[in-house]
Amino acid sequence: MKKYLYILSLFFLQCQQSGFAQGKHTSIQDTIKLSDVTVVAERPMVQRKADRMIVSVEHSKLLKSRSLSNILSLIPDVDYDGEGGISILGNGVKIYENGRAVKLSGAQLKRYLSSLRGNDIKSLEILPQATAEYDAEGATAILVINRQKKHEYGLSGYVGSEYERKSRNSFSDFVGLTYSWGMLAIYGNMVFGRSESRTKTAENDYGRDATVESRSESTDKGHYYMPKLGFDLNISPQQYLGVEWSGSYSKDYSNDCRVNSTVADRSAHTANIRSFAPYTLRDNNNNVTLNYEWKTDTLGSRLNIVADYAGKRERDVYKYENNYNLSGGSDSIISKSQPSYEYIDIYSAQVDFAKILKRHQLTIGAKYVYADIGYNSRMHLGNTTLGGVLSEDIDQRDDFKYFERRYAVYGMYRYTARPWEVQMGVRDEYTEWETCQRVKDKLRNKRTDNTLFPSFFVRRDVGEGNALSLSYTQSINRPSYQMVNPFVFHLSETSYKEGNPNLRGELLYNAALQFVLKSRYVFSLSALFIDRKINEMYEQVGERQTRYTLKNDGTTKRLVLYMGIPFTLGVWNCRNNVELSESWYENSAKRVNDFGIVLSSFNRFRLSKQFTAMANVRYVRHYKQLYLIQKSDYVGVDVEGDYNFFKDRLNVNFGVKDLLNSRGKNRQVFRNGGFEHHSDFHFLSRKFFVSLTYSFSAGTKRTSRHDKTYSNEEDKERM
Repeated sequence: MKKYLYILSLFFLQCQQSGFAQGKHTSIQDTIKLSDVTVVAERPMVQRKADRMIVSVEHSKLLKSRSLSNILSLIPDVDYDGEGGISILGNGVKIYENGRAVKLSGAQLKRYLSSLRGNDIKSLEILPQATAEYDAEGATAILVINRQKKHEYGLSGYVGSEYERKSRNSFSDFVGLTYSWGMLAIYGNMVFGRSESRTKTAENDYGRDATVESRSESTDKGHYYMPKLGFDLNISPQQYLGVEWSGSYSKDYSNDCRVNSTVADRSAHTANIRSFAPYTLRDNNNNVTLNYEWKTDTLGSRLNIVADYAGKRERDVYKYENNYNLSGGSDSIISKSQPSYEYIDIYSAQVDFAKILKRHQLTIGAKYVYADIGYNSRMHLGNTTLGGVLSEDIDQRDDFKYFERRYAVYGMYRYTARPWEVQMGVRDEYTEWETCQRVKDKLRNKRTDNTLFPSFFVRRDVGEGNALSLSYTQSINRPSYQMVNPFVFHLSETSYKEGNPNLRGELLYNAALQFVLKSRYVFSLSALFIDRKINEMYEQVGERQTRYTLKNDGTTKRLVLYMGIPFTLGVWNCRNNVELSESWYENSAKRVNDFGIVLSSFNRFRLSKQFTAMANVRYVRHYKQLYLIQKSDYVGVDVEGDYNFFKDRLNVNFGVKDLLNSRGKNRQVFRNGGFEHHSDFHFLSRKFFVSLTYSFSAGTKRTSRHDKTYSNEEDKERM
């Protein structure tokens, strides 16, 4: 009789609700075996805590079969543009995977996000503001990727393929395998991709009685592969060790890259320059990460050690063949070859200790980072009109070294006592930089900096599912080594860029007030102040050259109102986001303000147990900065479908991104006094995609947590 009462009690405690990613309104089924009786329990996929939101990936059929780039587009309060740009509640994002900071951007970040599969991810943690336990350097928000710890018996894995047709047509194939003996699991996966695209760019410079017009067109190709190997070892119930190696190897090249430039000035003749500029870029990255976790006792003490190595090797070869034509004169052909080599070695080690005593938690930690970076570039010139050979121009040799050491200590205190949650932390970072330009005037530069970065969070529950929170954080955006390299790099015959060794890091101060209603509706008001703002500068040098550089120039103030408003009606689940921002850019010479709008609606229709359809709408208004106006009034519509069959082992995801726009155009205008730089980018906008993923498991236990059975003892620990 007691057994049946126990089963009946569990039955009434179930939360039989459906929906996607909306706090307690989203749930995932698990099968739990209690003695000889099986019951069904529901788990929330999204949990909202004082400083973060946790998204369970391993329990979602919809998310497990997708790449991380596709998963991000489905998470509340996260905005991903599909090209490597991520924001959380309007804030920029830095990424951590298993304790390792991921320092990628642009195309490399896009490849990384596409290579990670939901099958390998346990959960995602979304922090709108960084806490003291994370590096102070970088963006305000944090995305933490927690990979699954493999510890179940047998063989499991997945295999699949993706195809995208856009301006860059790309194919990618992926496979992952795991074999586990219980305490020890060995895993590996591989992603291979290839792509091709065609781009057009138009640039115009106006100033000092001279006009420079430039038109470029290129066909770009590339391929890459990204392997990963590792093992998880559960030494004991208290100790875990994980070691992982991952690599990224790519080659991007163009055999058809042509530039036409015209220079009109006060002279009687107009100069025309026709360039043929093929290039080859080879990029090799290696990362090794060690994770060690020790739970020292049953009162919640935990010791974590993370050691990480990141290495990069990149070789570029840019070639130019420039045909000069002066009105009324003869032609001259000048050829150039500019090979370069870049290496990056970054070593880091972090240890932290946490102690939990009832409502209190204290965390202390330390981190050390060492970076050794080198860049070497040479220029070879020759006049092929005269049949000459290419010889090195010594004045155009670049040999740059960059060293950085960073020592950080931090402490955090958390207090939880319903209805209050309080968190306070402080991080101290001492940094040493040393740069050496071994060609240009033997230029050396040394600097040190020590900065405190406090953070504060407080949250109060105000009724069932309602919460009000206040947060404050400080961080820094330090310049990369490319920004401080004082060398002239020629972008074309009419423009070049030059680093600024005197650049200092931007200081960011961020405060936010957030209200969550019924665990679903999110309202956030945040204020951001950036001191020592790094701005891009275009300047005219002489009559035929444009210089691009960076300077600490002024401040930025930004106020953002964000609203996340979801609702569910039958099979229709809708999430609407509104982001309104007002920005002020100011320096000693000018002040610019701008009002921006981002509106989006994500709609999901659960048509059957196997088939889900989605339709998303997005509007973005243009924005301005101190010198730059970027016109990007944009309306986008995406539609896609997701279908599971063969007992959820096979998943097909297909659709169209940017359905209404077959072609896109982005215009930028840069104004600095009497000088203007105009850029127009033409690109294909509409994207067709299809993805096929097959997951399998063979062994004494299924690795999918959806079908895992628990013993009574396991279930007690889980609950």
